[in-house]
Amino acid sequence: MRRADIYVALGLMLVGLLAIGDAIRLGFGWGMSGPEAGFFPFYMGLGVVICTFFILLRAIRIYRKEGSGKPLVKPGGLPQIFRVLLPAVGMILLTELIGLHLATILYLAFYMGVIGKTPWLKTVAISILVPLAVFILFDKIFLIPLPEGIWGKGLIPSF
Repeated sequence: MRRADIYVALGLMLVGLLAIGDAIRLGFGWGMSGPEAGFFPFYMGLGVVICTFFILLRAIRIYRKEGSGKPLVKPGGLPQIFRVLLPAVGMILLTELIGLHLATILYLAFYMGVIGKTPWLKTVAISILVPLAVFILFDKIFLIPLPEGIWGKGLIPSF
């Protein structure tokens, strides 16, 4: 478990460093009209790096003092992890193909109905109403189009 803390801290630190690098490429200063494109990502990445540095130091100190601790995954726990991981990966792949809204309908229906064993009437209602609310809020009110996917263009009617 403590080894996993170290690896996760290193991974998050890498993400923060990537954000900082990209923010530097975009420009992270204060321009004539305000902050440049990389201003906020730079400081967010810097915050992530600083926080994960302290998490990493603490994890290393505890690891050296107390050893590796309990295993990250208990025996027999891996199937439960895959029950969560595989539908999430499936949603990401479906989003690329059919778009976020339709993938969300399928993901929620599968996860609530099959994994969560929620009654199907409630599952179908939530699986349709949540993506519909997100569609109306982002695509229609805020005018922020969400991913439509390769095959999703034209599948969602425009009102």
